Amino acid sequence: MHNDFTLFMRTYPNGTKVVFYHAYDEDGKRVGPWTTNSQSLTLARNYCHKLLKAGELIPKKNKSVAFGEYSTGFWERESEYITRQESRKDITDTYISNCRKYVANHIIPFFGDTPINKITEKDVNDWLLGFKNRKTVIDGKEEIIHYQNTYANTVFGTLNVMLTEAVRRGLIAANPCDNVLRLKNDRKKLEILTVAEVQKLFPKNYKTVWGDKELPYIANRLASFTGMRIGEILGLRGEFVFEKHILVCGQYGEFGYGKTKTKENRNIPLLPDMIAMLHKLMKKNGKGYIFSLDGGAVPVTQTYIRRGFDTALQKIGITKKEIRRRGLSLHCWRHFLNTELQRQGLTIQQVQGVTGHKSDRMTEWYSHIDATQINDVIKAQEAISGKKPAKEGKPPKENAKGKKDLKIVKMPNRRSA
Repeated sequence: MHNDFTLFMRTYPNGTKVVFYHAYDEDGKRVGPWTTNSQSLTLARNYCHKLLKAGELIPKKNKSVAFGEYSTGFWERESEYITRQESRKDITDTYISNCRKYVANHIIPFFGDTPINKITEKDVNDWLLGFKNRKTVIDGKEEIIHYQNTYANTVFGTLNVMLTEAVRRGLIAANPCDNVLRLKNDRKKLEILTVAEVQKLFPKNYKTVWGDKELPYIANRLASFTGMRIGEILGLRGEFVFEKHILVCGQYGEFGYGKTKTKENRNIPLLPDMIAMLHKLMKKNGKGYIFSLDGGAVPVTQTYIRRGFDTALQKIGITKKEIRRRGLSLHCWRHFLNTELQRQGLTIQQVQGVTGHKSDRMTEWYSHIDATQINDVIKAQEAISGKKPAKEGKPPKENAKGKKDLKIVKMPNRRSA
């Protein structure tokens, strides 16, 4: 004769202790375990007695839930998981969309029919290692794709989140991902563009390199001076272009216009000729989206800008093979500018003020720029454009106290209503 249930304490990887219970089915077989969501044995016992009285000690829905069933609706804006998480942090539509794609393309094909409580550590480990030679069907033909470890780890992270949530809901006793090590980092080392290559890319007569692709030319030119993310460039509106600077306060992507990645605004000073290029586009698009073909209502696509960039690179002698090998993409402008501004002698704080990068080790950059900092950025942009010889990384001048003796000049951090 045995009790209706037995309790035991389980310790999570983060050190939290929670009481779980086993029950016994009508054949006397021990089933479970399930969480009581309690850290107290007394409260856990009361919880189980309440379930026993209601006839729910063995949750029917938990007996054999397949992963495919469990995953249905998981990555939707109104789902239980997203709703719960959003009370603690922001979750973007892009993140949700990417996770949904990872589940459909990489997780469901392997675990869709498997009961969630039958997925083992070995299953997860074998699945993760399999990304190196993953068979997939493209246009009706089976092909083998060699995914990078970094990509595989990203997909693994999605599975880990889902199984961690399954533990929280009491669907499984432990997450089989807990003891699976991520694959080693094999991210390709980027070979950024040189200043000489950049100057070839942007000659005085841009048509010799870019043909009639004026928008890709100006967009990439802007990126070379600012390190703006492509979404921020597409989200730039005429109302945010000022006499000597632009205000970066949003980005445009798959789900329309939204806040910047860091959710913070920043002012970026620009050379007069760059401002003039933006004003030229504003004559067509007004205060709407600068990089638009329909009068500023909607910006062009990232693909439109990227194809113009790839074609221009090939025009200056960088082949498709070299583009792939060096990892040259629109995002490489951020790497280029970050490197070049520091080489020109700008401080980390100044560089972050332009690129919008953030780090726990760095001082937060506020929405004002002082006069000499503006000059430093403009001088670096002039060097990039070939208007003067590039410096060899001289540090900025400091006063006796080790700080810049500068007068702060406030710049607007938002557009007045």
